[in-house]
Amino acid sequence: MNFSQTVKSILKTKDLTPSALARMTGYTPQYMHDLLSGKRRWNETTINKTCEALGIEILIVSKEKKEERKVI
Repeated sequence: MNFSQTVKSILKTKDLTPSALARMTGYTPQYMHDLLSGKRRWNETTINKTCEALGIEILIVSKEKKEERKVI
């Protein structure tokens, strides 16, 4: 799952719209819609502001570790 898909899923879970997320992050609704649709690329700042607004964090997990967890 990519970052945009993850954000969309979280928005749905929290009953938020992309426009609401835009207000929370200080971006325009159009800019947020463009990020979520793939018309614009996420950068470190937009990812950080989005994570902060949604109360989430990104964890880096190696593929090896991920595969080990599936087996167990």
